[in-house]
Amino acid sequence: MRLHHLPGSRSTRVLWTLEELGIDYDLHVMTGAERTGPEHRALHPLGRVPVLELDDGRHVFESAAICLHLADLHPDAGLAPPVGTSDRAALYQWLFFAMAELEPAVFGWMRATRGGTLQEVEAAAQHFATVAAVLRDVVSERRWMLGDTFTVADVLCSGPLGTAYRRGLADEDGPLREYVERAAARPANVRAESVRHPGAASARTTMPRGSRTR
Repeated sequence: MRLHHLPGSRSTRVLWTLEELGIDYDLHVMTGAERTGPEHRALHPLGRVPVLELDDGRHVFESAAICLHLADLHPDAGLAPPVGTSDRAALYQWLFFAMAELEPAVFGWMRATRGGTLQEVEAAAQHFATVAAVLRDVVSERRWMLGDTFTVADVLCSGPLGTAYRRGLADEDGPLREYVERAAARPANVRAESVRHPGAASARTTMPRGSRTR
């Protein structure tokens, strides 16, 4: 299994998931130039990351799809509830919420700050606040999105929220910040975030599953 990764991109959430699973994998840390080259476009027609090469030689892209597939390949890790359960339905809900509501709200605000009017920036910030309030309500009552167990829903939700805090879109203290900090402090995420430049690693062996934290 091999991950094509560009630091600071959506592929970091896949790297985080791989580290949570405690499995061996190869890591190709790319440059921006590599991403737009013909070799990578043969793997992803839009020249984007992540791309995961599976053991059977097939390739998968779209970060949420990859994270969910990895969780399903390793059910004992507990990153996704069993198919057909109510918890699994909740997992789907928050994965789609992260991709369809949360991430567009964060990146929409970022685009507005780069070239929009003050009114557009304020509208984007208000939209994010509305979306973030949904997540605040959830993590005010539980440790993780599905309860006591960390899942790929937390990988997908905490990442964009962390971006919002780093960029100054979010600044509130309380349950939302605590949730973001709790997720960011997980050893698997710390390791994933430590890969910051091409050539940092070509192959990685993760921590044993017994050392994972919930």
